[in-house]
This record gives sequence, C-alpha cells and structure tokens, in this order.
Amino acid sequence: MKRFRRIALSLVLAIALMAMFVVPAAANPIVTISVTAQVVSITNSQDTWTIGVVDVDDVKYFSADNNQDDDYSQIENIGSVAVDVEIQGTDIEGGDYDWTLAAAAGSETYSLYANTQGAPTVYDIEVKSSEYNDLTTDLAAAATFDWSMNFTAPSAFNAADDGEAKSATVTLVASKH
Repeated sequence: MKRFRRIALSLVLAIALMAMFVVPAAANPIVTISVTAQVVSITNSQDTWTIGVVDVDDVKYFSADNNQDDDYSQIENIGSVAVDVEIQGTDIEGGDYDWTLAAAAGSETYSLYANTQGAPTVYDIEVKSSEYNDLTTDLAAAATFDWSMNFTAPSAFNAADDGEAKSATVTLVASKH
C-alpha cells in the first residue's frame, strides 16, 4: 500500500507540475499573409535597329552588322506570371514617300518577318501593321528567349526623291498567358 501511495502521490505531483507549465491560449492569434502581385512586364535587349542606306530588294537582318548571322535580341519576362508576347510593326515614314508594311516587298512596300527558332534562315512570323502576331507564348517568369527579324526593302522606290531618313516602330506586347 505504501508503494501505491507513493505512486499516486508522484502522479498527483507530476500532474500539478505539468499544470503549472501549461501555456494559456493567446488572446489574439496571428495570421501571416503572403502575397505576390500579378505583374506583366518584359524587357528587350536591343531597342534600336539602324539599317542605314538600302537599295531596292535589299535584305537586312536584326543584327549589329545587318547581315544574316547569329545576332539576336533577347526578351526577358521580368514579371511575376507567364506571358504571351506579340509583335506588330508600322509603315515606314519619312521623306517624300512612305513605305507600306506588307507580307511581300513591292513598289514602295517593304516586308518584315521575325524569327524565334534560333536558326537564322527561318523567318516565319509576319510582322503586320494591322494586327499583332504571336512571337512566343507561355514565357515563364524570369525566363528569356532569343528572337530576330529580317527586313526586305521595296522592289521599287523613287530614289531621286526618296533619299531622306525614314523610321518605323516595332511594338512588343506582353499579356498574361
């Protein structure tokens, strides 16, 4: 019986000690919130292209030397969500005659095609002035891809009256995938 009393007393003492160390529930529990803003944003490594003087039917490439080689521009998704990137161009303006952007070069008409394949001979994305065309889709946040363009000068233009500098704009637009 003494042994039973000692065990019972030890048990009561252990329960009493444990009760002293029980931490009461917090009166104001805290919830931590983590959130990331949806940001759609891209950068492009080459933002100007100076082609220089062209003759009829000249073909120039989006590179440092306007020649077909492995020079590419790089787009990076600096946003927080996957994006689709589209491309659109404009007519070339300046001088006495503007050049119209079209699928094929012609009289006072030029063409512009983009490449995302990594092979400098495949330019299969038509850059249009009337609508946007997909350049790439589902580009993950922090991902990059290389791209390029080729320009074909008009097959005819009034060289005597058309010698002034001209310019056009190519717009890249990112949207959430």
